Amino acid sequence: MDLISEFNRKLENAFGFTLHKYQEAVARELIDQLEHGERFITVSMPTGSGKTVLEMLTAEYLLSKGYRRILVLEPTRFLCDQMHSRWKQLVETGKEYEGNCWSFLKNYKVVISTPQTALKCVSTLQGEFDAVIIDEVHHAITGKYYNELIAELRPKVVVGFTALLPSKKAYRASVSKIGKVVGELKLLHYDFQKLISIDSQFNPPKALVDIFDSELDERERGVYDLLYFGRLPGEVRIIYFLERTFSRYGKKAFCESFFRAIEKGKIPKSKYADEISDFCRSEQLSHKARALLDILTVYNPKETPKLRPIIVFTSRKATAYEFKDATIRELDVPSNKVEVLTSDLSKEQRKELISRAKKGDVYIIISTLVGEEGVDIPEAGVLVMTDVPKSPLRFYQRLGRLIRVSSPMNTKVFVITMTPKTEEYRDLSEAVWNLYREGVDVSYILLNLEEKLTTQKLLDYIKETTKMLNSKWASYMLLTQGDKPKDPVEYYLSALKSNEKFKETIKQRFGELSDEEFEKWTFMVTTIFFLRAWSDDIKRAMKEVEKILNKGKVVGDFDKLIKDDRLFYFYDPEGLSDMVFMELERLRKYCKENQKTFCENVFFRFDRKGFLRLFTNIFPIENINDILKELRQRVSKKERIFGDIYVSISYNPSSKAIIANTHFSVFDGEVYLRLEPQFNYYNFRDDSKLKEKKLELIKLNVKDICYRAMEKYFETYVKN
Repeated sequence: MDLISEFNRKLENAFGFTLHKYQEAVARELIDQLEHGERFITVSMPTGSGKTVLEMLTAEYLLSKGYRRILVLEPTRFLCDQMHSRWKQLVETGKEYEGNCWSFLKNYKVVISTPQTALKCVSTLQGEFDAVIIDEVHHAITGKYYNELIAELRPKVVVGFTALLPSKKAYRASVSKIGKVVGELKLLHYDFQKLISIDSQFNPPKALVDIFDSELDERERGVYDLLYFGRLPGEVRIIYFLERTFSRYGKKAFCESFFRAIEKGKIPKSKYADEISDFCRSEQLSHKARALLDILTVYNPKETPKLRPIIVFTSRKATAYEFKDATIRELDVPSNKVEVLTSDLSKEQRKELISRAKKGDVYIIISTLVGEEGVDIPEAGVLVMTDVPKSPLRFYQRLGRLIRVSSPMNTKVFVITMTPKTEEYRDLSEAVWNLYREGVDVSYILLNLEEKLTTQKLLDYIKETTKMLNSKWASYMLLTQGDKPKDPVEYYLSALKSNEKFKETIKQRFGELSDEEFEKWTFMVTTIFFLRAWSDDIKRAMKEVEKILNKGKVVGDFDKLIKDDRLFYFYDPEGLSDMVFMELERLRKYCKENQKTFCENVFFRFDRKGFLRLFTNIFPIENINDILKELRQRVSKKERIFGDIYVSISYNPSSKAIIANTHFSVFDGEVYLRLEPQFNYYNFRDDSKLKEKKLELIKLNVKDICYRAMEKYFETYVKN
């Protein structure tokens, strides 16, 4: 019995089916290439063609040939779980994506892992795995983890499986780094027609999805960062809108909206506004236009008549006209072969355009919202969606322009352009599922979207900044605003005191106050929670100030990364201890003025998230052990001087906050002061696997803050 027959027997026993005719043909060609010494093979096939069983068969063949162990790489944890449940029914298989390296150490013949985890455990993998099988190998196109891992492992053979690829030449170039380790890529490419010729029962999908990243260049990234980090002064909702506009529609539409916001007074004059104005006056093409030119180079309507007309969707007129100008100028497409379909055209003009397109006289139709309804062009071979609408209805309307029962082509191409490391990629997940439900092959869409999101952009930026600072952490304010206030306390109190609503409310409550009295009440309102209940205007004023200090989409990304255990933080002991010291001073002054020898405050709180960000130091979660070590050493020294500080911890599930209550006292020879500061730590997941380490860090952090405040108090009021 040959290998394939034996494998079919195992498949039937485990799953109740055997290989299809076309799968056997692919398997035999793959084995033949391995027999002839090919060391780097990629099999490119459409979704639904059963790549998983071919991966299992490849492993079966390699093990039968004496390969010791096989590493199977999946792009996501979800796929690791999904594939492990199947693989283990045929061969002893481990899975590893937690980073503890246990499955690698247990000597399974096959281990399924993500490339990130495998790279973390690479010291235990070296010399262990003779072969690597990469599922969805197109992730290796931009995935640094794959290339670094293969370079470290140096396996005898790498076999990859992927969906159909738009450009064989581009793909070969993209995986050249892996090729340097195992040799030149051998691509076994099976499109729909080839599979049908092998097996007439193969049923192709309605459409094939391709994705092109519309990368920002250096100058565009600079502009986007001003919006993302909230550095551009202006109304918060306008900044959000401009950020979405820039990533989704490109420079022309963004600049149109930017200048309109300036005219309406929504964006004040600033050095950043001037920087953006200069950018808008430049002549460079937008990132969306550049991506479209790449698409039209691969799917060329001039060279491939059956693709005509290609339909291009964008939601903004300015972008549509930019696309037309760029296509005519850069690709030398005759101007009468590229048409823009917008509300600028009358009904008759639209009908005439559609008629020309059906006859093949129009190569490219660039359409705005008006083309999403009532315009059927089944002759179209390619639909390009340069922005993904959130509305499912609009998504289906666009998709319907391409996929029609009467379509003369069996399989259409649906192309999406997305801007990496911007908000745009967040909309892709739902869109992919909508396509899948329509019977569209979505296998070329990246399943692991994490590296394309703004969260990855932020994580990379934090790691680069900490490396540049030669530190394990970086200040939140430095990361978001590009500069850390010299005195965060004064920075916040000044912003609050300059708020007109706040000033008016304090005045109504206490009448005219001296500067010193006004500052005292500002400080007390900030730190004593029940004083804020005097007026909703006080709470609104504080919220407005904190919103200005914490604007930009970056705020939400910080929260998400912390919840996902990819970042954590602690409060700057120097800055926040100033606040604790100020309260000790206030209590001492109150005692002296009222001829008391004991004063206390049990209502002193740091519970406002927006305020606490001013003192927040952020670090990648992998640095937590180093930071704990440093905090333990520092706190231990101070405990020997001042004695222990009591800290109680509780968890608020509704706000997902750890509440750390501390109790300490000081005596300066004249007055005895007792203080119970409360510190809130937000975005805390109670089910985190790092929970105990995080709780230890929080306790050490609040002790460090209080000890530093005590040091400042004794240095000021206790004579040697």
